[in-house]
Amino acid sequence: MAMTAYGDLCTQFYDLDKPQAPELALEWYSQRLQGAGRVLEPMCGSGRFLVPLVSRGLLVDGVDPSEPMLRACRAKAASARIAVVSPWGTWDPSSAEDWPDGNYPQPPRIRLWQQALEHLDLAGPAPVPASPDAVPPAREAVEPYGAAFIPSSSFCLLDNAAAHQGLRRLRAHLAARALLLIEFEVPHGPDHWPGGNSRTVTAGSRQIRLVSRVEYNAGVQVETHYNQYELKESGRVVQTENEVLRLRSYAPDEMRLLLAGAGFTEIEVEHPEFGWVVIANAG
Repeated sequence: MAMTAYGDLCTQFYDLDKPQAPELALEWYSQRLQGAGRVLEPMCGSGRFLVPLVSRGLLVDGVDPSEPMLRACRAKAASARIAVVSPWGTWDPSSAEDWPDGNYPQPPRIRLWQQALEHLDLAGPAPVPASPDAVPPAREAVEPYGAAFIPSSSFCLLDNAAAHQGLRRLRAHLAARALLLIEFEVPHGPDHWPGGNSRTVTAGSRQIRLVSRVEYNAGVQVETHYNQYELKESGRVVQTENEVLRLRSYAPDEMRLLLAGAGFTEIEVEHPEFGWVVIANAG
């Protein structure tokens, strides 16, 4: 089964626990994506890579299945004075209250879609025919992207079927010879996995506690996290949220075969300090 989208408490915890992209990884992606033209970040989450990359001058759009994550991304963009534009229209603040100083953001601007990678389809909504008998107008297509990237091993959240389908859908949105960068996890030995752990993040009088139980199936290279989030305000529990995450790890040769099967070429694997990354071109 494909991954379900991150929930509200998960997003709040994630944003407090990992508010910024790791500097080494951010610099690496920034250098690799320079000069690529417009870039797509599927599974962009809260925008901790997308927003700083746009602030550095890159043209990046984002896609994520989670509305809470996209809300966090929009908030990060607003804090960085980056406008989020409608994919199929001109950005127009609904009221001056959005920007009290009246100084509306100028470019850079980003576009965001709420979609899962395996269902990626960035063409515009179907136009209404001029009459019942008229041929429906074609949907407006997004110009193919010059590059795409998925950092932080988010790709590993997809099961096998969603990973195959997601890569094919992504390939359909890329220009010929566009650059693809995907960070991934490699399999670990059984001693690597703790049975469980807990962490707490705090923001003022609010505390969010994550209790996680972890299982690992070495035969299919999948770790399963059974997570429970608990939000306390002034010491009182006001909200809980349960989540099951499955992360599929890949040996480097598996990633090469996976991308080749989706039509990518010139596939290489690198191991920078922050993790494993497969690099390919759209065929």
